[in-house]
Amino acid sequence: MDRRKEDRSPTRETIRATIAGVETLCTMRNLSQSGCMIEGDALPGNVGAPVTIQLTADLVVSGEVAWQLGQSMGIFFLQPIPLPVVRSFALDDWPLRSDWNVPSPSTSQ
Repeated sequence: MDRRKEDRSPTRETIRATIAGVETLCTMRNLSQSGCMIEGDALPGNVGAPVTIQLTADLVVSGEVAWQLGQSMGIFFLQPIPLPVVRSFALDDWPLRSDWNVPSPSTSQ
């Protein structure tokens, strides 16, 4: 049974996480206001381990490991993050991302 209340947005970002006191770089595969899924080689920690994730330069999110399967790990955030932050990472919202400089179809001829 899936306990998530929010939809997850697919992502593909390299992020810095500290899991059970060990800092690591990993790939965030999805994100919602209440958590995310990360992947990486030899992620430390077990279910319940404390986690901090550096989402942006000024946003560090605290959470805990909700599940782990192979090289994937689910993180439950202790406090929900703002929806605009989720949308800024979402692959399906790529036109809204501030780091894209792609001309709109009407201006590229």
